[in-house]
Amino acid sequence: MKGRDLLILGAVLLVVGFAVADSLRSDESRVEARPTTTEPAEGATTTTEAPDENLGRELFPEVSGAPGSIVLAQTGSCAIREVDLPTGIELPNVVERSTCQLWAAPVTAKVAVGIAEPVGDAVPFRFLDLGRRGRDLGNSEAAFGFLVWSEDGQRAAWCNGRFEGIDLELDGPRRRLDGCPAAYTPDGDIVYARGDRLYIEERPGLRASGGITGVHYGNDGSVAVIVDGARIERYVDDRLTHGFDLPERYEGRLPVLSPDNCSAAFRAGDRIRILDVGCSPFGRQGGLFFGHTAAWSPDGRWLVVGGAAETTFYNLVDGGEPVVWPIGAAQIVWRRS
Repeated sequence: MKGRDLLILGAVLLVVGFAVADSLRSDESRVEARPTTTEPAEGATTTTEAPDENLGRELFPEVSGAPGSIVLAQTGSCAIREVDLPTGIELPNVVERSTCQLWAAPVTAKVAVGIAEPVGDAVPFRFLDLGRRGRDLGNSEAAFGFLVWSEDGQRAAWCNGRFEGIDLELDGPRRRLDGCPAAYTPDGDIVYARGDRLYIEERPGLRASGGITGVHYGNDGSVAVIVDGARIERYVDDRLTHGFDLPERYEGRLPVLSPDNCSAAFRAGDRIRILDVGCSPFGRQGGLFFGHTAAWSPDGRWLVVGGAAETTFYNLVDGGEPVVWPIGAAQIVWRRS
């Protein structure tokens, strides 16, 4: 997501929550049938390359000690592929083409993939289950390409092109929301960002030092918020523990935060830079890696960085030689086991 889009998205999270709330409040508990939320524009995806005959069959170098699997959008073809890390075995059910837009659930085989060029500021996508080839779970469009998954991988939430908030249970009903969602809590509640405050469903939560433009829940009970696109604040039990003013070049950008919300990975041109939020085990020097997309392992010990032609795994705790896969990644998600 570009800096301009992040700032617009922040405005959406701060303003649309109020604007939509009044019109939807009477529908607060309304449950609708699951079919597609909107129909995206007709036409195929933007990729035209012939599918790779090795899709779903390749064997990659194993990443010893790294948990889970990697889901990536391959550079060039934009095929969506998943590889088991301890064995290096590619899982057979792939999506041969997409627009390289990928939102993968943290667990389960469910993904959302881009299916057409944006319509205005809305990105058309389709839900799929990689574990059951050809299983289509419905389609919609995500305002500014923003979509969040619940921790159990069974629900997704987003705002469509009309800025209507939707909470969808895959294979189940969908619920209209009182605004655009910012995140799910670990317990599966919808989180809204309104001004300088988080709301859990309709219950007021932590208050930040300024307008909240991004939210990330850690696996240790911490919560990180992006404030006015220029500052990261880390909270535990609604108490500020660490704060970090972003260098100017990173303002307005959406970071990839570590599972403990102590480290933030930013793209800087053709490199990924790790910055210290204030409690990073990697120190204030952070790190710099070649590539343009990154993801943290669920235990925070590894960082995977995708580039144009290679995907590289770095053990940030124990060191050692990086593990390199001969495949480029336009987007990448690290799933838990």
